[in-house]
Formats: sequence, C-alpha cells, structure tokens
Amino acid sequence: MHIEYRVTNDNENRKVSHILKNHLKFSRGAIRKIKRCAGLMVNDQEVRLDWLVKEGDLIRVNFHDDDHQPIMPQEMPLDILFEDEHILVVNKPFNMLVHPLSYHVLNTLANGVIYHWQLQGQNIKFRSVSRLDKDTSGAILIAKSSYICHQLAEQMKNSICRREYLAVVHNRIAMDSGIIDFPIGRPDDDSLIFGVTAQGKEAITYFNVIQRFAGGSLVKLRLGTGRTHQIRVHMRHLGHPLMGDDLYGGGLELIQRQALHSWHLEFNHPVTKENMQLEAPLPADMTSLIHELKK
Repeated sequence: MHIEYRVTNDNENRKVSHILKNHLKFSRGAIRKIKRCAGLMVNDQEVRLDWLVKEGDLIRVNFHDDDHQPIMPQEMPLDILFEDEHILVVNKPFNMLVHPLSYHVLNTLANGVIYHWQLQGQNIKFRSVSRLDKDTSGAILIAKSSYICHQLAEQMKNSICRREYLAVVHNRIAMDSGIIDFPIGRPDDDSLIFGVTAQGKEAITYFNVIQRFAGGSLVKLRLGTGRTHQIRVHMRHLGHPLMGDDLYGGGLELIQRQALHSWHLEFNHPVTKENMQLEAPLPADMTSLIHELKK
C-alpha cells in the first residue's frame, strides 16, 4: 500500500517528517516503522525523514502492514456499497457475526470479505472500523490498511464519521427529537447485559422520530459515542425497547431480531478527502414490520 502527497507552497522547506505527522496524520509509531522499512520517497528518490521538501514535490509513502490473516476465506454473497484500494463498505445482513469467534469460525462477514479480496489477488487483513451486533443489519466500514483504519478511527472519535440508524421501538415516543445522555456499563461484574449505570462510560445518542404507529415508533438515531449495545440500552432506559430485542425487553411477536439497521454512513475519505455518504436500504423484515404496524 502507498499514500501520495503533493507539496503545497505553505510547506516549502518543511521536513518530510512534518508532512507525515501534520498533513498525512501518521502516528509516531507508523512514522518509526516507515523509517525502519525505508518506505519514504520524494520524486521517486529514497529520502530520510529530515529531507526538506519544495513546492510541487511528490511524496510517496510505502508502508507494509502485518497482513498475517488467521481468518479462513469463505465464499458468500456480499452487498458491497463502496470499494476502492483503501476502503470497503458492506451492507451486512442480520444473523451474521462481523468477526469469527473461537466457537464460530465460519459464516461471518470477515470470512466473506477475505474470500472476496483473495479473488482479487489481495492479501489484506480484515479491519472493521465500525461495529455491528450479530442481529443488527446495515452499512459497516472496513479499512484495507492500518493507516486508513487509524484515520477513520480518529474521525469516529472526533464525530467526523457519522453513523445513523433506523429502529422500530415499542410504544409511541412523545418527543419529536432529543438527546439521550446516560452512562452505560455493566450493572455488576457478572452481568451479561449492559445498562444505564452511574459507574458507566459516557454515552450519547441523538434521535428523531420519523413516524408513529398505534403501538410503536420508527426512529432515526445517530451515535455520538460508540458503547456496546448503546442504542438498545438507551431506548430501553427511555421505556421504548427495540421490537424483537428480547435481551433488552423487546417483544418477538412481529420480528425475530432487534429492529435496528445501520442505514447511513458519512465520513471524509482519508486519501481523496472526498465527503462520502453511503446508504444501505432497509431490509425486508423491517419493511414488513413497518407495514404491519401501519394496519
């Protein structure tokens, strides 16, 4: 993998290390690795980190990840929303883990993605930037290198990467919109589920009601933080558990999994700087659920 950067006038006579740190946003560890691997070139000439650049110079950084991949490739259909040499965005179906577990090594999204990449002759480690529960469907962001993963993780940390979900919850929500700001953690060390607890970590969810039904509401939610089961815990705390989420108080009468779908991702492409906005259409089971609630 490599990254290129054309030096602008305001960076005339800067050290290459300055460009790597301040413009390409390489971490200190990554810069040390680039130095060790002699992966730094200016105008096709190998240079050191203290090399002074001029306007118009083309910096090329070649970096080598540890792409040892313990995940077994497995052929499966993938609904790819976007892919280039740096990023992959997939619309994950429900009832599918993202990563293999010791007791569940196949039939995960990672297995299918590795197979897809190997068909293209690419040996890439699976690095998911965003996370989805097994029974949450929708768009998931995957990086093709440690550098891109770090850049996107920083965007997520600084709320530049926006993740929006659609959920169907029990009962009619009175407010049209609001901010849910309650800390989330395990109620006790032996608990298998999460809850709102004073000892938990900060958790912020923004919501807008899209439609109300006799026995429920269709809600759009945006994550301000990324705690485990955050939306599910917050909505239960408000008295509006997700339909189908029996772990957090939802009923299974109309849908057999939590009615939660990652429908919209927005982020800045770490290389092209383009504003990316990707949407995953609502799956059939949630569409049918909404239709049933309208009757």
